[in-house]
Amino acid sequence: MKPSEFVKVVVNQYTEGRGIFQKKINAEELIPVELDDLHKALYIFYVLQLDYAMKSQILYNGANRLYRENKEFFTPKFLTTLTDGVLTNYLKEYLRPRYINEAVKRYCVNTDILLTKYESDPRKIFENISCCQDVLKRLKDFRGFGPKIGNFFVRTMINTFGYTFSDIDTVLPPVDVHDVRIAYLLGYTDTDQMSQKNIDFVKKLWNKACLSSGKSWLIFDKALWLLGSEGKPKTREDIIRLLL
Repeated sequence: MKPSEFVKVVVNQYTEGRGIFQKKINAEELIPVELDDLHKALYIFYVLQLDYAMKSQILYNGANRLYRENKEFFTPKFLTTLTDGVLTNYLKEYLRPRYINEAVKRYCVNTDILLTKYESDPRKIFENISCCQDVLKRLKDFRGFGPKIGNFFVRTMINTFGYTFSDIDTVLPPVDVHDVRIAYLLGYTDTDQMSQKNIDFVKKLWNKACLSSGKSWLIFDKALWLLGSEGKPKTREDIIRLLL
């Protein structure tokens, strides 16, 4: 199966909610539904920046529990009142990042940038610009918003708020261990190692496949993550079975 054909099958199955895609639990679906648009954007901003080097289920379950117990937590106004020690305790108890010191630094640095440059509103990162590449340039100011987290943030914000950019297909999809492993199991790459060289190869592979298939990477990326994280395929045959 060519990569473009695989993309078509995956996106169609996902869109129809079939098989492994009957339950959709991506970041976009895990935002508390009662939030207004500003607080949805803030929730996305603060939770996604910690979505690395840990199990996403732990992060999102903890974030939801923290929101239920303290509805002001994911706001710059509240976070600026906390000492580093108190913030550390919150993050350890609820979000449980692997690298707690880095998590605290990200919250402090990124809260300051959001306050001073974007009036405490992550949606303003997407305003008054002509293309999505400009969004990525703005995200470089934030700590930890590199090619993976930054592009993941872009995907989630676009899928949530419906922003449109003519150059969206020039943005490479964020790639994690699941994306690389599936590419390897299907024979599209020679290794499942998370080297920068292989990650870059897989990004371009999926980007080209999405373009060739006429399917948006904004949807394919969600589906691929579910296929890998929920299906946990170990062979090519496992992948095919999950898509039947």
